[in-house]
Amino acid sequence: MIVQRVVLNSRPGKNGNPVAENFRVEEVNLSDNINEGQVQVRTLYLSVDPYMLTTYF
Repeated sequence: MIVQRVVLNSRPGKNGNPVAENFRVEEVNLSDNINEGQVQVRTLYLSVDPYMLTTYF
């Protein structure tokens, strides 16, 4: 199965505001085989809340 993923390419600048150059989109091939003890999930929603923001760049 081929999926698209968004990857953090670089940390946002000094002001912390992300721009398009901070991310890249990749297509990767995921194996259709699931071994015993593994699960496959599909993410529908993600949330990044303000309290998760760190100032330690």
